[in-house]
Amino acid sequence: MSMKERILQLYKLNRIDRELHELISLRGDIPAKIEDLSSEKNQHDERANALRAELDAIVSAESNVQTENDHLLEKIEKNDEMLRSGAVKSNKEYDALAKEIEDATNKIKDNEKAAKEDNSARKAAIENELVLIAGQLEEVNVELDQNLKELEELTKQTGEEETDLNAQREEIIKSIDPEDLAYYERISSVKYGEAVAVVRKGSCLGCYSSIPPQKAIEIRTADKFYSCESCGRILIAEEIITA
Repeated sequence: MSMKERILQLYKLNRIDRELHELISLRGDIPAKIEDLSSEKNQHDERANALRAELDAIVSAESNVQTENDHLLEKIEKNDEMLRSGAVKSNKEYDALAKEIEDATNKIKDNEKAAKEDNSARKAAIENELVLIAGQLEEVNVELDQNLKELEELTKQTGEEETDLNAQREEIIKSIDPEDLAYYERISSVKYGEAVAVVRKGSCLGCYSSIPPQKAIEIRTADKFYSCESCGRILIAEEIITA
């Protein structure tokens, strides 16, 4: 394939990409909104999951404390029964059991106080925040659903044309040298599907900058790739397109 044909192939690819970009632009900022809303939804979900995990940990800790208190109560009742039954034979043994009852009673009080002071406020704060997040999530989900439906409707309207253009693009890419395609894609990525510009009457139609007469002649010869010194687009002479 001659250099002229290589440049012409990139021009044809650029026409397809320009049409695709125009179709995509009809969607406006909806895709960006969907991305932002999805990100916001994920953040709310992650925060809610973290709060639920913290709440579960508090409830589990409270359950462990309650289990400990139940065991302490059983110990108190058992020791108290021994003291009341007269089974204790010495003052030393009596004092030891009484001390165990006192320690167990104090431990139960400490556990109940700690649970009330340390956990109640935090549990309330978590539950309040979860309610707030639920409300925020509902709003985000409503807006996200609206945008998804709107995007789906727009995609239906342009879907067939877009599919056809993508098929044309895949077909023409088969005939383009990989290095040429990589060169084209680098420019296209920053020029929004406008990687190739026509030179008409000594001007680049991509940015409307003037092309020096000698360079314009060289562009018409198409013996290599030429790019616009102002916008960086690949240049193709109008005469090559209309030939």
